[in-house]
Amino acid sequence: MHELALARRICEIAQASLPPGERVVRILVEVGALAGVVPEALQTCFGVVSEHYAMGGALLDLRRLEAKASCASCEAHFSVDTMWARCPGCGHSPVTVEGGRELRVKELEVDDV
Repeated sequence: MHELALARRICEIAQASLPPGERVVRILVEVGALAGVVPEALQTCFGVVSEHYAMGGALLDLRRLEAKASCASCEAHFSVDTMWARCPGCGHSPVTVEGGRELRVKELEVDDV
């Protein structure tokens, strides 16, 4: 389960960015549709790991990002949920996937201790 390692890294990033004398209230993380992350597993792992980083009670706010693709044959642009998608317009394969593999800590909400 790589979500455990991801939760740990998210906590490390948050801790390194935390101003002195403040605590993390919420962490906004953007997750691409093709990032291979199971959101429920990441939430569970974060709940456990965050306790070890003195962030217990912090909210992990996961925002799913769509994966977009384009077709070289008919020049259509569309959303995909797999790397091996076909163009919904002309059926051409392969398509060019543009994004969807992101996983980034986007925002920290902090409060005074």
